[in-house]
Amino acid sequence: MDYTTFISQLLMIIAALVAVVNIITEVCKRSFAWLAGSKVINLFVLLLSVALTVAAFLAYWQIKEMLITWYIIAAFIIIGFMVAFAAMFGFDKLLKYLGRSE
Repeated sequence: MDYTTFISQLLMIIAALVAVVNIITEVCKRSFAWLAGSKVINLFVLLLSVALTVAAFLAYWQIKEMLITWYIIAAFIIIGFMVAFAAMFGFDKLLKYLGRSE
């Protein structure tokens, strides 16, 4: 297995998920006025990010015919939190935060 290609595909999926979460969030904020100014939006983004990330990566894993185990699901959930962070604060801030080696 070529890990360079695999990692680049995973990063492209994560970037696409961040964009999709941002688009869905903006549409929901415009559609539901009560959602736009409340703290509920952060919870909405978190739940949406985790749900979409787990669904997208389960589909990817099945397409690649790789074994799905419990720790893979846990990794998908953690990646979902990273997608939520990037959707809330920006992808650049996520990369900056992950790049710190203190």
